[in-house]
Amino acid sequence: MEMNLKYLKNLFALCLILLSSSAFAQSTPWIENPNHPPVKLRLMLTGEFDSVNKTLPAVLEVKLEDDWKTYWRSPGEGGIAPGIKWDKSTNLKSVDWSWPVPEHFSLMGLQTWGYKHHVSFPLLLTVNDSDDVAQLRGKVTLSSCTTICVLTDYEVSLDVIPSELRADSEAMFTYNKAVSKVPQKVENGVDSPILIGWDSGKSKLVVELDAGQWRQPQLLIDGEPDTVFTLTSLKKKESDSGPGKLIATFDGKSWLGAPEVLGKTLNVTVVDSEQALEYSDEVIPTQVIEDDISLIKVLLIALLGGLILNVMPCVLPVLGMKLSTVIAAPELKRNEIRQQFIASALGILVSFWLLAGFILVLKLTGQAIGWGVQFQNPWFIGFMAIVTSIFALNMLGTFEINLPSSLQTKLATTGGNNNRGHFLQGMFATLLATPCSAPFLGTAVAFALGADTLSLFVIFTALAVGMALPWLLVALFPQVANYFPKPGRWMNIVKVFFSVMLLITSLWLISLLSNFVASSILWLFAGLLVLMFFVFMAKKHGSAAVIASISLGILFSAVTAFMTSEQWARPLPTDLAWTPLSEVEISQQVANGKTVFVDVTADWCITCKANKAGVILQDPVYSALKQADMVIMKGDWTKPSAPITKYLQSHNRFGVPFNVVYGPNAPQGIALPEILSTNEVLSAIERASSRAMAATPAVGDTDSEQFRYD
Repeated sequence: MEMNLKYLKNLFALCLILLSSSAFAQSTPWIENPNHPPVKLRLMLTGEFDSVNKTLPAVLEVKLEDDWKTYWRSPGEGGIAPGIKWDKSTNLKSVDWSWPVPEHFSLMGLQTWGYKHHVSFPLLLTVNDSDDVAQLRGKVTLSSCTTICVLTDYEVSLDVIPSELRADSEAMFTYNKAVSKVPQKVENGVDSPILIGWDSGKSKLVVELDAGQWRQPQLLIDGEPDTVFTLTSLKKKESDSGPGKLIATFDGKSWLGAPEVLGKTLNVTVVDSEQALEYSDEVIPTQVIEDDISLIKVLLIALLGGLILNVMPCVLPVLGMKLSTVIAAPELKRNEIRQQFIASALGILVSFWLLAGFILVLKLTGQAIGWGVQFQNPWFIGFMAIVTSIFALNMLGTFEINLPSSLQTKLATTGGNNNRGHFLQGMFATLLATPCSAPFLGTAVAFALGADTLSLFVIFTALAVGMALPWLLVALFPQVANYFPKPGRWMNIVKVFFSVMLLITSLWLISLLSNFVASSILWLFAGLLVLMFFVFMAKKHGSAAVIASISLGILFSAVTAFMTSEQWARPLPTDLAWTPLSEVEISQQVANGKTVFVDVTADWCITCKANKAGVILQDPVYSALKQADMVIMKGDWTKPSAPITKYLQSHNRFGVPFNVVYGPNAPQGIALPEILSTNEVLSAIERASSRAMAATPAVGDTDSEQFRYD
């Protein structure tokens, strides 16, 4: 009985279909709205039903007369995307809408994306039951514009039994042609072909992807409702090892206030005459280097950054060593002084060129690049420790070192007319400068490492000239030597002072090897070096010099400790609960209302040590980092680390120190300067945390529909 009722029910439904005007119809007629005749549309089913997946291809074909146009899924600064409501349908599970590549329109300063004259939208219908009647009832809402805009509704209706459909050649041709115009989606694997970054401070989105075969590409961004992205620049960054990168910058605007796209997934559609691809990826924080920063401005920043390097503890001993040479040799003529300092300046210049070449090789081979990366190599650290030890001993006048090639190049500051030794001093100063991070240096280096080959060498040349400026000034005005005190016994004190500074540098370099070599071996070498140093000092200047040096060292330490007693009276705390740097963890903690302080550091970074001892581990910053709502993370770049290098590069940084504060009010992060100050750190924590301020109220009424004219 039940089977008969079911049979009669299906038979009755079939009879209704047969008796209706649309019996077995697989497409609607052209539908017009009498209030808007320039636009008409129809819905067609291809008849190619997939019984396994229960899917049915269809196409919504739209014709627009004259200059009327309709819009893409993300219309831009005006218009409304087409849509269909299927709520009155039966036996319909879902509908997937595909979007052909749109055209770009510009009118009265408004940038929009859409279609003119004719467009076909591929649809994929999924039904619940293959053998049951599918009543397709759709309400199409279509916006169309010329100099005015009209929002029109169209009713489409079809009744079909999916399993009994027949292939329709016209519908299949229209559908396949429409599908061919839809961008191909690119799967986003482990090695993402695209990078999407958001600079919330400037409300700018940066998209970087492989240049590939793109010739004149157009980029479209969508995926975030109520946010419009307008392209402001599109550049191709050349690469000697591959096709290079496309870098596009967009202004982000939202009708509801400040855009919030960080951590969300956006779609990037790239189109040119030969291909169209669609990428999707999560938005990460970045910092935008403005396009209007001229190379001249960067060169001035590089000059200033290089000049400041001379007062960093890495370089100052070498410059002082050079000046002591002039004082110790009053018989030197002006021309000789000029030649010596020019030789040292050339050594600085050549070493910066070699460093730029070294970085270029790393870029070409796909290795990590950054300022000071050579200090991640234990062999380089060991070599520098040996060289600084030789310079320290040579400052005492103990011996001269000749190269095996018998060129008799002096590596110390002893007399002689050979300028090769002075040239090597300049190179030596540059090598010691690389673990230092000075103000303005980070900006110049970040710009250089992200630029093309020519700009890289030009900016590094400016850094070299800035660092060599004091040396060049003495070379230009050698008469300044006349104002130096006459040499005497006091010169021995000066030499001992600078030799002790170099000895301290050597011991510091040896300590860096603790990450690679057993500490007991390093203690042995350090002890032998100190013993050798004082033995040579006693032979050259007598035991009184040794006693005086030790006494002066103790006195200097005592005076320094007294002057900084407020900061150094207590031992530095070691109870901060540092966790390893993790970008995923940062997002999770911020989502939970936490404030995250990130410290990217390295054992060989002197500025990092100063920041930690002078600011991070001192109150009130230390107490702020101990709060319950604070999470502190550390990224150790002492040894090569691909994740940390990628993290630095995502912020347009290529060296350490690098400190960032994240929080509910700053999910993209607030980057701090290279040299920290207490006020800057506390201010960043306050601005980033939920304690700082309430969220900015949204602008506009989200419930009201506003139609923008194109």
